[in-house]
Amino acid sequence: MTPRRVSVVVPVKDDPRVAACLASIREAAPAGLDVQVIVVDNGSSEEFRRWLAEEASGYDVLLQEPEPGVYRARNIGAAAADGDVIFFTDADCTVHAGWFEAGLDLLDSGFDLVQGYSGAARGDRVQRLLQARYEKRFRRLRRGDPTEVDTRNLAVRRAVFERLAFNERFRRVSDTEFGLQAELFGFRVGYAPRMRVDHDHDADLRVFAAKQVCHGWGAQRLMCEERAVRWHGGHLQLVHRTTTFIEQLPGRQAAARALAGTAVFAAGLLQRAPRLPWSAGYGALTVIDKAALLAGHLMYAEGQPEPSPSGLLGRRLPRD
Repeated sequence: MTPRRVSVVVPVKDDPRVAACLASIREAAPAGLDVQVIVVDNGSSEEFRRWLAEEASGYDVLLQEPEPGVYRARNIGAAAADGDVIFFTDADCTVHAGWFEAGLDLLDSGFDLVQGYSGAARGDRVQRLLQARYEKRFRRLRRGDPTEVDTRNLAVRRAVFERLAFNERFRRVSDTEFGLQAELFGFRVGYAPRMRVDHDHDADLRVFAAKQVCHGWGAQRLMCEERAVRWHGGHLQLVHRTTTFIEQLPGRQAAARALAGTAVFAAGLLQRAPRLPWSAGYGALTVIDKAALLAGHLMYAEGQPEPSPSGLLGRRLPRD
């Protein structure tokens, strides 16, 4: 691998798992690669900020962004990066050996954005169920195939940021928006299965369902605002084609709220059914996942505020 400098941006809010994330980044850095690690604290408590500044190690640059917004934090991190490639991951992830090499290898073959694969950090039942749902989108993908991107595991050529930035107005789907818009500008997006991280999934299936509602809302917002983008996922292509129909459905807001509530409630029931056979549990989570996403799509209306998992659950989450 040609000697070069790359940057890694890790946003964090009150999450001590960032220490393991930073350690894994340093351990994965191969000889001959100059790695700059940038941590962006995004509105953490004073106690956590002191801990991060004094006790956490492994970063080169620590930035403070008190205004909530993970995509704003990523933009600030990207602006401070001096590598010719910028890698992104999250505080609740750890990277595998070979992470840098796999991303750079695909970039060096002519791609501009590289989406990696995320595994599960733990092996309990909830993690395995959520991982199985996550993996579904990657089962048919091969190295170099185009796909929607997420900043849990992403590498971006610096030149892309000369034309684009993450949309800071929203909590979710701005990474997907970034990748799809990059393709409109002529940049190439590809999948690298050997560029791997492990993600510590939510322990509460109700939180997962609430987040999926928000993801559905964000995807529908993007479909309405950016009708020219080309979606890769089959179900997303179908939803995109029916966007106009969805916008005209009578009573869709009431139906969306009812469906979202049902998905969260069903997720709670599934959480409390640990002895359910695997196939039944996965089937139930699949239905919950699709119902939550559909609720989000139906919930979107131009000018309406973006929903949050805290609002849907009726309790404040530490990282919304």
